[in-house]
Amino acid sequence: MTDKEAAALNKKISVLQDKIIKVKHEYEDMLEQLNDLMEQRNPEKKEEAVKERLWQAYSHSTKSLDFIIDFIENAPDEDDYWNN
Repeated sequence: MTDKEAAALNKKISVLQDKIIKVKHEYEDMLEQLNDLMEQRNPEKKEEAVKERLWQAYSHSTKSLDFIIDFIENAPDEDDYWNN
């Protein structure tokens, strides 16, 4: 392969990579919009997802349910908690 052929091939690869990145970002934006619309249409599913996530966190934790509930109910402001 000549230098000219290699340069042309590299240019084509670069252009295609740029297009893929752009399309990927568009896809991710559309997916986020779709998820938002689905949540608006079925808000109960979001609540169920939250419940499932909390259950999974609890079931994999070594903390008691009372400890976790106390932590949630009495936790400091989130910004204060994570910045200390």
